[in-house]
Amino acid sequence: MSPSPPPEPAAKRQKTSNEANLPFYPGLLDSENVERLAKAHSSSEPYKHAVINQLFDQDFLRKARKEITEQLSFTEKETDIYKINQTGDLTNLSGLPESELALLPTLLELRDALYSETFRKFLQKVTGCGPLSGSKTDMSCAEYSQGCYLLNHDDVIGTRRISFILYLPLDEPAWKPEWGGALELYPILKADDKNPDRPNVPVSKPTNIIPPSFNQFVFFEVQPGHSFHSVEEVAVIGDGQKGGIGARVSLSGWFHKPIDGEEGYEGSEGFMPKSSLQQLYATTLSAPTPYPEPLSLPLPTVPSSSDLAYLSKYLNSAYTSPKIIGHLRSQFVETSHLVLSDFLSPTIATELESLVKAKDLEVEKGRRGVEVNGQKVNLIPAHSTGESSEQGWTVVGPPHLQRYLSLSSTAPSSTAAERLETLLREIQSLFQSNAFAALLACLTSLLPVAHTTNIRRFRPGLDYTLARGEPAGEAEDGEGEGPQAKLDVGLYLTPKQEKEEDQGIWEGGEAGAWDIWLVGDEGGDEATYGGGGGSKAKPEEESNGEAEAKNGEGEQQEEMEEEDDDSTLLSLEPTFNRLHLVLRDPGVLSFVKYVSAKAPGSRWDVAGEWEVRGIEEEEEDGGEQ
Repeated sequence: MSPSPPPEPAAKRQKTSNEANLPFYPGLLDSENVERLAKAHSSSEPYKHAVINQLFDQDFLRKARKEITEQLSFTEKETDIYKINQTGDLTNLSGLPESELALLPTLLELRDALYSETFRKFLQKVTGCGPLSGSKTDMSCAEYSQGCYLLNHDDVIGTRRISFILYLPLDEPAWKPEWGGALELYPILKADDKNPDRPNVPVSKPTNIIPPSFNQFVFFEVQPGHSFHSVEEVAVIGDGQKGGIGARVSLSGWFHKPIDGEEGYEGSEGFMPKSSLQQLYATTLSAPTPYPEPLSLPLPTVPSSSDLAYLSKYLNSAYTSPKIIGHLRSQFVETSHLVLSDFLSPTIATELESLVKAKDLEVEKGRRGVEVNGQKVNLIPAHSTGESSEQGWTVVGPPHLQRYLSLSSTAPSSTAAERLETLLREIQSLFQSNAFAALLACLTSLLPVAHTTNIRRFRPGLDYTLARGEPAGEAEDGEGEGPQAKLDVGLYLTPKQEKEEDQGIWEGGEAGAWDIWLVGDEGGDEATYGGGGGSKAKPEEESNGEAEAKNGEGEQQEEMEEEDDDSTLLSLEPTFNRLHLVLRDPGVLSFVKYVSAKAPGSRWDVAGEWEVRGIEEEEEDGGEQ
């Protein structure tokens, strides 16, 4: 499904002049076909859906497509969950001036046929879904060109009852599955003896993948916690023309439950005008680990000699210098974030970069610029790419919040770990150590009390995290502490590319993979946006100040740029051997932008989130914790 356009008043029911002559494909409405589709629908997995290979008369649909691509305007839209080119709500076409309506006669006929009583009854017979509104229409047109995608969501919002997509790519040359753009359907994790109260969340990988083709119509009933789906990135480069080769054009929308005054109206109880933003604000998806021996107060201004001895095994010597630590602390107090270049020692960094490059090469060799049916394609890896039970790499979800490869913190007992995994686990142990907690305290003047850490690999064409954070406001019960700020800590381990062109793809934001922090917006369509509020973040246009110690010399650099989007607070590109510390206040969301198939490799990091307390708060509470 495409994201919903901004809400507009529902148009009155459109009358079809002669429902007996609707322009559907011959035999579509025959009882035998209805019976066949109903049987296929009832047995479909991972949830009930149906695919109609030919919905409309072919010549009729070609005319409609011509009107769409030549007469309609598309707007580029981008959030944490999608990148798409989309028209406005086609509900309101009837309100256009006669001169403009005269340019869209076939599209109007198509829309009226879809929402006609005949077709609505056809859908009811196939799905058994119950009555559908003939007054509330909801449809728009989308073009997914190279790099466009829509991540996992369930479409649940308002009175939606059936989601549909009518595919309109060119019928010649025919769309190839390798070009991307498939509809992906996800099953849910089921409750079991260990998790009897498990909520409905999608598994990490789709089990049904439906590539687009001209005149194909896919539909399914909208079900809270069940109808999870996504649109695979369009990976074909194509001809770059509007509606041309490689343009995944589609009409998509919803059939709604009857509204007040229509037959079958069920009342407003149970409708969801908006999905719950609170559910999407879960900051951590695993319980934080408390420090067994929290730091004593007052907080240190430099780590102890024993802590320094441990840290010096791994870190650039600049970051164990009292003078530089003091300067960075002042920077953090002023800006609430630090960006520290060349964080690891040169010896460890050099070895680690070489190992990561070698691991990336296993996936990247021959993946980009492959010719498929005469078109260049950046192939999307299989969802299982990079998984390894021997080394401990597994895909982490749930995909309506995140997806990436994660390395287990301990090596599987069945095999000796390879050098890359050993080094990564050592860095994760460094992050989890009391010595690192002391360093964080020295750099931020905050008391670390608990942490979560992950070794992550974000694969091109597959991985991301969606915007989430602590909601602003008081405690839910009105008592005790409200939401607390969190300290985001991440060590970028994405190797520098040998080709300047490939390095420019990372730095320019063309392939995503940037870390974004933005102000939460509760006015967005959270069912689709994942809590991102619809804010468009173009990282190449937005950057905040950086405090860096370079090459062990303690050189400080700060850069400030104008921000075009007031909601975006900070954007950081993936790179190698750079640590960031960002204090994320309640009401601020963060995410890792989806990594495009265009990316020259995976985005790698060791990252985590720290629960922290301000020292003033601790002193007022009287003593240590």
